Amino acid sequence: MTIKFLFLFIFLTCLAAFPANASTRLDFQTADMLTYRCYNEQKWDSVILVGKQALRSDIDYYYLRVRLGIAYFEKKEYFPATTHLKKARQFNSGDAFVADYLYRSYVMTNQTEEASLLRAQAPREVWDTAKYSQGFLQQLHFETGYTLSSDRNPANLPTLMGKDSIYGEQDLYGNNFYGNFAVNLRASNRLSFSLAYNYLNFNKTKYIQYGHAEAHLDSIGDRPFSRDYFYSFPWKIHDTSFQYHVQQHEVYLGATLSLPWGIRIMPAVHWVHVSSPMVSASVKTDSISDTAYYLKSDGTYHLFKYPSIVYSYTQKDTSFNNYLAALRISKDLGRFSIALSGSWSNLNGKTQEQAGLSLTYFPLGNLNLYGTTAVTGFFQGSESRILLSQVLGGRLTPWMWGEVNFNYGDYTNANISNGAIVYNNSDKIDYRAGGTLTFVLGKHIQLSLIYQYFRKESQQIYYIKSQDPVSHEIREVQQTQYNKYNSNTLIGGITWKL
Repeated sequence: MTIKFLFLFIFLTCLAAFPANASTRLDFQTADMLTYRCYNEQKWDSVILVGKQALRSDIDYYYLRVRLGIAYFEKKEYFPATTHLKKARQFNSGDAFVADYLYRSYVMTNQTEEASLLRAQAPREVWDTAKYSQGFLQQLHFETGYTLSSDRNPANLPTLMGKDSIYGEQDLYGNNFYGNFAVNLRASNRLSFSLAYNYLNFNKTKYIQYGHAEAHLDSIGDRPFSRDYFYSFPWKIHDTSFQYHVQQHEVYLGATLSLPWGIRIMPAVHWVHVSSPMVSASVKTDSISDTAYYLKSDGTYHLFKYPSIVYSYTQKDTSFNNYLAALRISKDLGRFSIALSGSWSNLNGKTQEQAGLSLTYFPLGNLNLYGTTAVTGFFQGSESRILLSQVLGGRLTPWMWGEVNFNYGDYTNANISNGAIVYNNSDKIDYRAGGTLTFVLGKHIQLSLIYQYFRKESQQIYYIKSQDPVSHEIREVQQTQYNKYNSNTLIGGITWKL
């Protein structure tokens, strides 16, 4: 009767009684007995409840960690499974049974470096069903896309100069093409490299509008002794435009060094080469003579002078190189991963520094649902900004994954993804939103479809005449206005995992 009572007590405790007494400290014998019993009966929730209470009671040993790790694995919570299975291997590293579960947990959470390290420590025959290649070439990726921009034509062309101004210009980004090719290389079990080439071709238009007074012969007065010429000087507005292309070539090299304790160090460098014709306007003030009147008595013409303004335009091919260096350090903490990042760049004739903190989390303990929240400080000379980003993603079907992202803040001359993506165009970025669908076609092939939406502002420059209140001198003062527009990008890609 005593034995039956004991078994009944264990069963009820595993199912219900233990949560109500979660604050009660366990002794070693009770913890071992309860976890062993629930483990054998595959009551994984109860194993986890009792096991966590045992750890809070300062009870920690090999079999406890094994049972916890396998319980989490069977519940498909692979991130906490890796935490306990790694701890179990610290007690006993020679158990192939635990190594197999830990390896599969790494595979299910895309921890390829850790899986490779574990695989290298065990006999080859253990890993017949391995998912990841151990060769030098790990992955090939190609993607291409096109951007449609609403900034192709200025909606405010009639007032491009601004009110009461003499000159205005606006440099507009039109549609653009994008292409990317990337490879992932594994130099050793702890060191891997990412190498990528990007090509962008921007269609741009520079709109120019200017105004000046032009002489206009209104009438000729014929008198007995002279012929008089009467002029007016109305304000005339002219506009012109120049279409051109900006081509951008980029090379990115990143490395991932996997250290013990779930620490990763990821340095990266990014080279950007930009070439385009630079359109510039110049103004020249001259003096023109014209007929004022004609004297019939001696047959002579008398002239008067008035100022004339002439604009001319030149296109000069230019090219320049920009550089970026970035560093990211991350630490895995079970269901969480925390990262510190920083970068330095010299984009568009200015120097930028970034420092950021991000937190990645897996609420379900696996990749079926994940998110990353990041905050970044951006510094450019005396200018400073706060940049925020949020990513949410997960498995939608057994063969399709989805992800949405939102970036808030002016990302002009900033970078994301540890320097892999650089926003070096001249327009101000208000925010960015997008989504990605990934289709798994098998062990080796994945297809991706990416959509990106940008809310931007193009810069309009114009000059107005201003009078100094003291000297009454007339000066031309530059003014700046920002005009909002949208861009929509669609990118398709294919990934081949070797």
